[in-house]
Amino acid sequence: MIIKSMSRKSATFGQLLNYMEDGRHDKRFTIDQNVFSRDKDKVKEAFEYNASFFNLFNKKLKDGVYMYHDIISITKNNELTEERQKECLREIVLEYISKRAENNLVYAVLHTDKADNLHYHIMISSNEVEKENKHRLSKFEYDKIKKELESHVLEKYPELKQAKIINKPATEKLSNKGAELKRRTGKTPQRESVKERLKTIFDSAKTKQEFFEQLEKHKLEIYVRGKTISVLDKENNRKHRLKTLGMLDDFNRMSDLLEKVEPQQKTEKEPSYQENTQPYKEKVRVKSRAKEEPPKTKEKTQKNKSTDKEQASTQKQQSNNTKSQQNEKEPLSDYDKEVQRRIDLFKKMREDMDKNDHNYEKSYNRWDDIKGKVMDILGLFDGLIGIFSATRAGADVDKEDGRHQQDSHYDEQWKEAEIQRRVTLLYKARQKSESKNNDNDNDDDYGKSFWK
Repeated sequence: MIIKSMSRKSATFGQLLNYMEDGRHDKRFTIDQNVFSRDKDKVKEAFEYNASFFNLFNKKLKDGVYMYHDIISITKNNELTEERQKECLREIVLEYISKRAENNLVYAVLHTDKADNLHYHIMISSNEVEKENKHRLSKFEYDKIKKELESHVLEKYPELKQAKIINKPATEKLSNKGAELKRRTGKTPQRESVKERLKTIFDSAKTKQEFFEQLEKHKLEIYVRGKTISVLDKENNRKHRLKTLGMLDDFNRMSDLLEKVEPQQKTEKEPSYQENTQPYKEKVRVKSRAKEEPPKTKEKTQKNKSTDKEQASTQKQQSNNTKSQQNEKEPLSDYDKEVQRRIDLFKKMREDMDKNDHNYEKSYNRWDDIKGKVMDILGLFDGLIGIFSATRAGADVDKEDGRHQQDSHYDEQWKEAEIQRRVTLLYKARQKSESKNNDNDNDDDYGKSFWK
């Protein structure tokens, strides 16, 4: 079984659909997910509409991947009917879609034009349904899906008789230069030398210590980076992966053997035990000693006992003294605290005087200077507080002035509006009086019309 995925960075949905449905497909086995139609034009519109979401909402993803074109292929088996193989492949593709793109737009078509295989072409949207972010799988995640799907097919559909390709054990891989050199000369010198040295180490090493000693002897070094195990050839500072050398299985086999051997060696190195077979006593396990200690004489034991008694008595006396001192201590009064403070100050001055060659005046002046500096600093703080209060009061005054200016501005506007209002009122009253007088042929009575 072969699984392949290709990304497209342009919205060529119509072009891929035309290729998928060009007459080589079996319409009965078409698969659609979140599309709700199998008409080619409507499928294209659905994919374009869904792709517009990450174009509208995220301009950074405008030039990213629009869709994926995946292919799943199985080799034909003559022992089964083609219909049964198509049904199996359809179930495999549905399993793949559920793990690969569960919430994406999917349209899949089965092609039957090849004589040796059946394969599906699958079009998958890069984002989920109406989502602005793209649904992307890492290389590790996609490889895991492929390996799990192949294992699932080999286990559930053994009648298809598919070869193990994706989960195939590691073999030696050669670069183009290495392959060409091997074709001409029949060997690759650097790789072959490393492989031969590793093979001798894997065969001869019985413990981990021997393994590392052999590596040092053959000028090789094993190191791990992530999940990749590699070897460094110290002769030419070339690095080789054990997987590309085809030695990964040998290394794992050897490491498993060493892990089994190591606990046995630990148990062998543990100290042996012998039984005490004295009469009328229980049997006790006692550690064997290579050299027995010489028997202690009576004099030494008596001296040790006397020294132990003296030490115990001195410790008791010290503990009793400390307890009595703690009991005697009582909380000091304010007067005693002040006396103690002055005594401590006098001691400090005395110490300072000793440092200054018993020059009392110098030490006293130093204390006086410190006091003067402290007072100067306090005065500076008082000055700063005054400046701060003055600036704050000035700011408050400026605020009030601004408020008054604003109020006066509002007063002028109100006056203008009031004047305009009264002018219009007089104008309307004048018009009203004129219209009344014209009707009654009387003189203008401006006051009456105004008061009305």
